[in-house]
Amino acid sequence: MSAGLKGDISQIRRLESRLRELPRTLAIQIAPVVAATITKLAIKTFNAGQNAYGDAWEPGAEGQRVTLKKSGRAAGGVAYVATGTRLRARLGPSYMRYQVGARAIFPRNGAKLPPSYVDGIRSATNEHIESALKAASS
Repeated sequence: MSAGLKGDISQIRRLESRLRELPRTLAIQIAPVVAATITKLAIKTFNAGQNAYGDAWEPGAEGQRVTLKKSGRAAGGVAYVATGTRLRARLGPSYMRYQVGARAIFPRNGAKLPPSYVDGIRSATNEHIESALKAASS
Protein backbone atom coordinates (compact mmCIF):
# COMPACT_ATOMS: atom_id res chain seq x y z
CA MET A 1 0.00 0.00 0.00
CA SER A 2 1.36 3.44 -0.85
CA ALA A 3 0.62 6.80 0.66
CA GLY A 4 -0.28 9.61 -1.70
CA LEU A 5 0.79 13.21 -1.42
CA LYS A 6 -1.76 15.59 -2.85
CA GLY A 7 0.11 18.88 -2.79
CA ASP A 8 -1.37 22.21 -3.79
CA ILE A 9 1.38 23.07 -6.20
CA SER A 10 -0.02 26.17 -7.86
CA GLN A 11 1.93 25.99 -11.12
CA ILE A 12 0.84 22.41 -11.72
CA ARG A 13 -2.74 23.51 -11.09
CA ARG A 14 -2.33 26.35 -13.63
CA LEU A 15 -0.98 23.80 -16.13
CA GLU A 16 -4.05 21.65 -15.47
CA SER A 17 -6.24 24.67 -16.12
CA ARG A 18 -4.50 25.38 -19.43
CA LEU A 19 -4.81 21.73 -20.40
CA ARG A 20 -8.55 21.96 -19.80
CA GLU A 21 -8.70 24.70 -22.43
CA LEU A 22 -7.38 22.27 -25.05
CA PRO A 23 -9.69 19.70 -26.53
CA ARG A 24 -10.33 17.28 -23.66
CA THR A 25 -9.01 14.22 -25.46
CA LEU A 26 -5.69 15.92 -26.17
CA ALA A 27 -5.39 17.08 -22.56
CA ILE A 28 -6.05 13.55 -21.32
CA GLN A 29 -3.31 12.27 -23.66
CA ILE A 30 -0.81 14.92 -22.54
CA ALA A 31 -1.24 14.59 -18.77
CA PRO A 32 0.40 11.11 -18.50
CA VAL A 33 3.25 12.24 -20.79
CA VAL A 34 3.90 15.21 -18.50
CA ALA A 35 3.59 12.99 -15.41
CA ALA A 36 6.20 10.58 -16.82
CA THR A 37 8.52 13.46 -17.70
CA ILE A 38 8.47 15.08 -14.27
CA THR A 39 8.62 11.66 -12.58
CA LYS A 40 12.01 11.11 -14.27
CA LEU A 41 13.18 14.47 -12.92
CA ALA A 42 11.92 13.65 -9.39
CA ILE A 43 13.70 10.27 -9.44
CA LYS A 44 16.91 11.89 -10.69
CA THR A 45 17.03 14.37 -7.80
CA PHE A 46 15.88 11.69 -5.32
CA ASN A 47 18.76 9.44 -6.39
CA ALA A 48 21.17 12.35 -6.00
CA GLY A 49 19.93 13.04 -2.45
CA GLN A 50 18.55 16.42 -3.47
CA ASN A 51 15.26 18.24 -3.43
CA ALA A 52 13.55 19.20 -6.70
CA TYR A 53 15.58 22.43 -6.81
CA GLY A 54 18.94 20.63 -6.67
CA ASP A 55 19.73 21.43 -3.02
CA ALA A 56 21.26 18.58 -1.02
CA TRP A 57 19.10 17.06 1.72
CA GLU A 58 20.02 17.85 5.30
CA PRO A 59 22.53 15.34 6.70
CA GLY A 60 21.48 12.66 9.15
CA ALA A 61 21.70 12.98 12.93
CA GLU A 62 25.41 12.08 12.90
CA GLY A 63 26.28 14.22 9.88
CA GLN A 64 26.10 11.34 7.40
CA ARG A 65 24.75 11.71 3.87
CA VAL A 66 21.14 10.54 3.70
CA THR A 67 20.03 8.48 0.70
CA LEU A 68 16.65 6.94 1.69
CA LYS A 69 17.68 3.88 -0.34
CA LYS A 70 17.96 1.18 2.31
CA SER A 71 15.37 -1.17 0.76
CA GLY A 72 14.72 0.48 -2.58
CA ARG A 73 10.99 0.77 -1.87
CA ALA A 74 11.18 4.53 -1.37
CA ALA A 75 12.74 5.29 -4.74
CA GLY A 76 10.32 2.97 -6.51
CA GLY A 77 7.35 4.85 -5.13
CA VAL A 78 8.35 8.38 -6.14
CA ALA A 79 6.14 9.37 -9.05
CA TYR A 80 3.67 11.78 -10.51
CA VAL A 81 0.37 10.25 -11.53
CA ALA A 82 -2.13 11.55 -14.08
CA THR A 83 -5.82 10.98 -13.57
CA GLY A 84 -7.65 12.52 -16.48
CA THR A 85 -6.15 16.00 -16.73
CA ARG A 86 -5.12 16.17 -13.05
CA LEU A 87 -1.59 15.49 -11.79
CA ARG A 88 -0.67 14.42 -8.28
CA ALA A 89 2.51 13.44 -6.54
CA ARG A 90 2.86 9.93 -5.10
CA LEU A 91 5.40 9.05 -2.45
CA GLY A 92 5.15 5.30 -2.25
CA PRO A 93 5.58 3.54 1.10
CA SER A 94 3.59 5.04 3.98
CA TYR A 95 6.73 5.75 6.03
CA MET A 96 7.87 8.25 3.39
CA ARG A 97 5.40 10.85 4.67
CA TYR A 98 7.64 11.20 7.73
CA GLN A 99 10.67 11.94 5.56
CA VAL A 100 9.07 14.63 3.39
CA GLY A 101 9.27 17.36 6.03
CA ALA A 102 13.01 16.93 6.49
CA ARG A 103 13.91 15.82 2.98
CA ALA A 104 11.68 17.36 0.34
CA ILE A 105 11.31 15.27 -2.80
CA PHE A 106 8.75 17.27 -4.77
CA PRO A 107 8.58 21.04 -5.40
CA ARG A 108 7.35 23.10 -2.46
CA ASN A 109 3.66 23.96 -2.35
CA GLY A 110 3.02 27.42 -3.75
CA ALA A 111 6.63 27.85 -4.91
CA LYS A 112 7.79 28.18 -8.50
CA LEU A 113 8.49 24.94 -10.26
CA PRO A 114 12.19 24.20 -10.78
CA PRO A 115 13.43 25.28 -14.24
CA SER A 116 14.06 21.64 -15.15
CA TYR A 117 10.37 20.85 -14.50
CA VAL A 118 9.19 23.83 -16.55
CA ASP A 119 11.48 22.87 -19.45
CA GLY A 120 10.49 19.20 -19.25
CA ILE A 121 6.76 20.00 -19.15
CA ARG A 122 7.06 22.43 -22.05
CA SER A 123 9.10 20.02 -24.15
CA ALA A 124 6.88 16.99 -23.50
CA THR A 125 3.73 18.99 -24.17
CA ASN A 126 5.05 20.54 -27.38
CA GLU A 127 6.29 17.18 -28.71
CA HIS A 128 2.96 15.52 -28.02
CA ILE A 129 0.93 18.34 -29.58
CA GLU A 130 3.18 18.38 -32.67
CA SER A 131 2.80 14.63 -33.01
CA ALA A 132 -0.98 14.86 -32.64
CA LEU A 133 -1.15 17.63 -35.24
CA LYS A 134 0.97 15.63 -37.69
CA ALA A 135 -1.23 12.56 -37.19
CA ALA A 136 -4.36 14.64 -37.67
CA SER A 137 -3.08 16.23 -40.86
CA SER A 138 -1.96 13.00 -42.52
